Amino acid sequence: MPERSPICRGGATLVAFAAAFVLAVAAFVLAMPRAALAESEPAVAEAQEAIVVDADGNVLWSKNADDEVPMASITKIMTAMVALDSGISMDTVVTIQDGGLPSTSQLAGLEAGSTCTFGDLMQAMLVYSANDAAYNIACAVAGSEDAFVKLMNEKAKELGLTHTHFANAHGLEEDGHHSSASDLVVMGRYALENYDYIAQAVCQPSCTITVDGSQKTFESTDALIGTPGACGIKTGATEYGYSFLGACSRHGVRIYSVVLGCPSKSGRFMDTLALWDWAYDRFTRSFGSSSAPVAYVPFADHFGLFLEVSLDSDASGVVDPTGGDLSWSRTSLRRGLLALPGQPMGTVTWKQGDRLLCMTTLSASATPLRLVYMSDFDTWLFNPQLAA
Repeated sequence: MPERSPICRGGATLVAFAAAFVLAVAAFVLAMPRAALAESEPAVAEAQEAIVVDADGNVLWSKNADDEVPMASITKIMTAMVALDSGISMDTVVTIQDGGLPSTSQLAGLEAGSTCTFGDLMQAMLVYSANDAAYNIACAVAGSEDAFVKLMNEKAKELGLTHTHFANAHGLEEDGHHSSASDLVVMGRYALENYDYIAQAVCQPSCTITVDGSQKTFESTDALIGTPGACGIKTGATEYGYSFLGACSRHGVRIYSVVLGCPSKSGRFMDTLALWDWAYDRFTRSFGSSSAPVAYVPFADHFGLFLEVSLDSDASGVVDPTGGDLSWSRTSLRRGLLALPGQPMGTVTWKQGDRLLCMTTLSASATPLRLVYMSDFDTWLFNPQLAA
C-alpha cells in the first residue's frame, strides 16, 4: 500500500499542523537556553577593592569588599542625602564661609562672604565634586561641619554601613574617615532609589551656578556620562588612589559598582566598564536563533510543499538573577493555516515578571521545501532537495 500524503488526511492534517506549530514554538521558547557565560572573573586591572551588585543588592562579584579604606569624594553622596533630609529649600541664599581647605583640592572658587543658593552648592558638589561647596552645605544645614558629620554618621548607622565612619563632609583624607566597597555600594543604591534629586544631578555633564550675580560653569568629573546605560554616580581621589561609585542600566536591568584604590584616573573608569560589561554578559540569555526553524506550515500554493517558520532576528535579553520567573507568549498575525513565502506568522515575547526582556516576529521562509511524512504527525524530516 503506497504511503499516504499528509494532505490526503484533509482537515485532520490541517488541525495537526496547527497543533504541531504551537507545540514546536512552545518547545522552542520554553527551552530558553542560557548564553555562554562570560569570563568567570571581570577584567579589573587596577582596583584594590571592588564590587558589583544587582538592583536588589545581591553581590555578583567582589574583591576585598570589606576592607576599610579612604573613600574620597564618594563621601559627597552621604553629604547630599543628609542635606536633602534636612528639608532646606534649594532657593535658600547661603553666605560662603572659608573652610580652610587645601588650595590644591577640588574647589569651585567660592570666596568667603560671597553668596549663592543652596541648590547651586548642591549642583557644584554633586557634578563638579567641589569641596568648598560640600563644606558650606554642611554649615548651612547644621551650623558647623562637625555637627553635620554627626548627622552623616547617624545616617550611616541607619543604613547599616558597618565599615563606614565620616570625619568630614567632602572626603579629603583624614583620620577616622573611611568606608568599604561593600558599604559604598549600599549607600549608592539607596541614594539613587530614594533621592530623585541625586539621581538627576549625577547624570548631568555640567552645571552652571550663580555666585554674587556671576555665572560659573563646571564640567562633571564623571567621564562615563554619555556611555550607554551609565547613570552616574560619584568620583573620588585621594593619596590612596582614584575611586568611582557607579550605576548602569541596560535592557531594563540596573547594577551598581564600586572601585577603590586605582593608581590612575582613567583606570577607575576602565575597571568600572569591565565590571559592567562582565555582569551584563554573564546574565544575558539567548532565547532563540533566527537560523533555527521553530515550525513548518503548508505552502498555500502547493499542497506538497511547506514553509519554515523562524524568528526574524536572534532573540536575547539580560535576565535579572533575582527578578522572578521567566515567561513567554505568542500572538498570531494571521487567520488560517496556509502561508505564503515571507508571510508574517506572529510575534513571540519574553518577559521576566512584568519586565519585557525581548520581542521578535515570526515569518514564513522565502523558499518552499518538501517534507517527508514519517509517523503520526509528530516527526517530520526535511528533504534536503529544494522544491522545483
